[in-house]
Amino acid sequence: MKVFLEIILLVPLISPGNLQDSRCPDICSCSLGVVDCYGRGLHFIPENLDKDTHTVLLAYNKITALKTLSFHKYPNLYHLELHNNLISTIDPQAFKNLQNLSYLDLSSNQLTALTPEMFRPLFGLKTLNLSNNRIARLPENILKPLGNLTALYLHNNALIGLRVDILYSLPALTQLRLDGNPWVCTCQIQFLLSWMIDNAEKIYEKERTLCGVPKYLNQYPVMDIARDSFDHCQHFFTLYEYLYFLLIGMVLFMSSTILCLITGSLIVSYERLVLKVQRKPHVYKKRIIRKRENTTNGHHLPVCRI
Repeated sequence: MKVFLEIILLVPLISPGNLQDSRCPDICSCSLGVVDCYGRGLHFIPENLDKDTHTVLLAYNKITALKTLSFHKYPNLYHLELHNNLISTIDPQAFKNLQNLSYLDLSSNQLTALTPEMFRPLFGLKTLNLSNNRIARLPENILKPLGNLTALYLHNNALIGLRVDILYSLPALTQLRLDGNPWVCTCQIQFLLSWMIDNAEKIYEKERTLCGVPKYLNQYPVMDIARDSFDHCQHFFTLYEYLYFLLIGMVLFMSSTILCLITGSLIVSYERLVLKVQRKPHVYKKRIIRKRENTTNGHHLPVCRI
């Protein structure tokens, strides 16, 4: 009877709800698929969470990197907050298996560079926040897999330009923030400006989206620049074209230099070989000269002397 009572008392402790709680990190709090680890001083991503976890809140911690397959065990995850950490590197496979992720907040970290493979698994993403980092450039086609993205926040970074094809690859985009970046308002921004004017209703904080350079346009609103201000730009190369031709010139210069060195070495070697041959001592054979009187001609008769 005593054993039977002990078994009955243990049944609540092994119920499904308690099994889920048992997979919650001690330092966090978990409830109904939500893992709340806000401001717990974490240096790493918690492991072995419940597979049904759909929301992970890891903001205001001390996480420095997202390693490969950090969240692959949670395919049902659709809300992930990682803002206000110390993240400086993200492995290209960190978000693998998160095809259901809808909201990703990486703002207020120390990101400087992003790889094109990073967001490839996130084709269901609708909101991406990359603000308040140190991002200076977005690689080509980095956001192409995010065809369902509706909100993109890039404000308060180090962007000086943005390839407009990145924005054209986001057909569902309705919210975009670009303020707080030191935009270079020269010929290279004309295509981005044209897109911004055509999609003005999607741009938030327009009046705070300011030029950084040139000096005479410092703190001047980008969208207040007239399109015809760049009519002269068709006679000039873009920055990428300059860099391309500069690279080609450097390659040709190095190739010609190497060719000249090889040709010069061959000429010097040939001249040294000729000089060596000219300095080689010659052996002359002594010519044998016979005395005339000792020479006998068969056609002469002997002369008799009296």
